[in-house]
Amino acid sequence: SSGINAEYGVKDREFYKFYKRLSRYPGQCLRYDVGGSPLLLPSSPPPCERCGAPRQFELQLMPALISILRPVKPGKVSLEFRTVGVYTCGRDCYLEEGRAAREFVVCVPEPDVVIPTQGGGAGAA
Repeated sequence: SSGINAEYGVKDREFYKFYKRLSRYPGQCLRYDVGGSPLLLPSSPPPCERCGAPRQFELQLMPALISILRPVKPGKVSLEFRTVGVYTCGRDCYLEEGRAAREFVVCVPEPDVVIPTQGGGAGAA
């Protein structure tokens, strides 16, 4: 294990587990597992902004998705991430007009990519 860490410069155990798990199904684009456990993502997002219930993991975008997606204007957008996670209200609460409450989205960028944020941190979608 330490030889692998030295070879790839991997210092973070969770990061290593993430890529080891990815190697089982390298073409996997999406993990959908409501209430399940995400890979390489925080397990305790902030509570639902509407009802205060804990949010639960719902889905995760995987790096293989990048090769499938194409920017609207080629050459204008660089789409790179390690993973993106979506968390939803554990009570499935809804806003008025039957619209679902806001999801909480977390993006884990590639180490050399800087993602500008508004409002200081991971945002809601």
